[in-house]
Amino acid sequence: MAPPPSVSHDSRYVCKLKKALYGLKQAPHASFKKFYVVISSLGFVCSSHNFTLFIKCTDASRIIFSLYVDDMIITSDDIDSISVLKT
Repeated sequence: MAPPPSVSHDSRYVCKLKKALYGLKQAPHASFKKFYVVISSLGFVCSSHNFTLFIKCTDASRIIFSLYVDDMIITSDDIDSISVLKT
């Protein structure tokens, strides 16, 4: 990967990052584990097809919650259940 155009760089040397880009390799796994514990405690069940898709079905509504990196998608047939989940 080439350095940014604003950085002068001698191609005989390797650039050393002052800070890791994404932290430790275990950090994403640890944060997802914490997220999984919390979302499961709210009654969501992990999909057997996609481990980032969570579903909660009640008599009043169905909520589908998808997590991708740092984005969340929440959809439901009941707007009040979405508000409760957000809080």
